[in-house]
Amino acid sequence: MNYHELIDVGTVSLTGFLLRGKRFFTRSLDSPQLSTAVEETVVTLETFETEGEQEIDVETPAGTYNAGYLPWQWVGDDAPTIVFHHGSGENPFDWSRFSSNSFRRLFATDAWDSPVNLVAVRAPFHDRSSMAYAQSMGNLADFVGMLAASTALVDALVGELHDRGSPLVLVSGISLGGYVANVHRTYRGTAERYAPMFAGASLGEMFVSSVYRTMTGDLAKNNPDRIREVLDFEDAFTERPPDNCWPLLGRYDRIIAFDVQRTGYRGMDLSVMEKGHITGSLATDALRSHIRSVLD
Repeated sequence: MNYHELIDVGTVSLTGFLLRGKRFFTRSLDSPQLSTAVEETVVTLETFETEGEQEIDVETPAGTYNAGYLPWQWVGDDAPTIVFHHGSGENPFDWSRFSSNSFRRLFATDAWDSPVNLVAVRAPFHDRSSMAYAQSMGNLADFVGMLAASTALVDALVGELHDRGSPLVLVSGISLGGYVANVHRTYRGTAERYAPMFAGASLGEMFVSSVYRTMTGDLAKNNPDRIREVLDFEDAFTERPPDNCWPLLGRYDRIIAFDVQRTGYRGMDLSVMEKGHITGSLATDALRSHIRSVLD
């Protein structure tokens, strides 16, 4: 096990220990299928604001959830647009002095100078600390509802951007955000391009067989087939034509296991980073280059 893998294992093990009785899916596995929740969730934006944090309540089959979006850089209606979704436990709207999130590292810097519109999406439960978010995931239905709400908001933004004249919309995200990008591509597919990073289409498998299993409660560990049944979507994902998706995985990722998740990317131009999940997520220059290459 190299140091990339050790960092993944150590980070997840420590977080799982700190959560103890408040791990993922400890209370209930009752939930609609992810596919059903996404297909039955629709967001209508009454207006689209080109600046400032915007919040919206999203009704899903699993409940009503609060999500949001932030147009960080607005070049114009006729410019290409990147819609970016953050990773698990990140608050992309936290701009306090000591905060850190993937959107801020990638785009709120002089190193990003591409003349495109940038829109950050915030998932439900991510207006709080990463620990508080994890503790909110006791019910599988809330995790599914969160994904459905984010996906529906992304879809509404893509539609609005097209209506305003944007010639190309790239949906990208990291970790949780990469899964949202893949879910949107699978069940909506309205964006021109997708750049999921450190994600796949076997979402349930991540919770039952990767090191992330440490983050799940006994109820989920004892019912792995139920988790797979609700969350995996690889079959539907691979039915889409492969030419609009440019994924990136980490070879030593112990959370988004390379050998497990790459099977869903057959026929696609898969980029592989020689890092793990944590070390890869912090390789900002390489991630920024990947997004630029897909955009260009």
